[in-house]
Amino acid sequence: MKTIYFFIVIALAFGFTSCTSTADDVVESTSLFESIMDTYGVEYASYSVAGVDNIPSVLTEEVRGVLEALRQNSNELHDCTRISDKDFEKVVMSGNYKAVTRNGTAAEGFALNVELKFSFEKEQVYYWGTDYSYSSDLFDWRAQGLSLTPMKNSDDYTYEFESESYLYFKVSDEANTLVKVPVVFRGNYSFQMQKGTYSFKLLKYSE
Repeated sequence: MKTIYFFIVIALAFGFTSCTSTADDVVESTSLFESIMDTYGVEYASYSVAGVDNIPSVLTEEVRGVLEALRQNSNELHDCTRISDKDFEKVVMSGNYKAVTRNGTAAEGFALNVELKFSFEKEQVYYWGTDYSYSSDLFDWRAQGLSLTPMKNSDDYTYEFESESYLYFKVSDEANTLVKVPVVFRGNYSFQMQKGTYSFKLLKYSE
């Protein structure tokens, strides 16, 4: 009887430890999710969004790694690049980042890319639209349109541009909760001098 009692006590002890560990994991996961919602301006999204099946399912920690990489580079300005193809001139703008986990382990790199198409004829600038693309298996990036306006107190060839877009994530350790994060793309470009700068910023950290 003593031996049986002993084994029962051991079994109960292990069961209690296991349950406690699982509960702690849930609390930690939930706390991290709530933290990124507040820290990075994450919003809940509806599953009615188009192409929802193509949005990657990732861990909360992977979401944090992507958003922290963007936050850390919020104040970094990049130089625009001008190229020519058979149909248009293009202002090419890319943001390349490396997400990291909290323990410093390197995760997947990702990139956001914007190409502003235009032609320059008889000292007139003609805007033909903007192409958006990205490189990542961690999220889906969606952007629509772009505001392009003459820059105040400058010549007639320098323009400011801005576009608000969203990163979409399915958070697998939060029952595949769908969330979106607003990202602002902003900059300026002189079509005459062929120079300009741009940045990608989380809306929460945008000026």
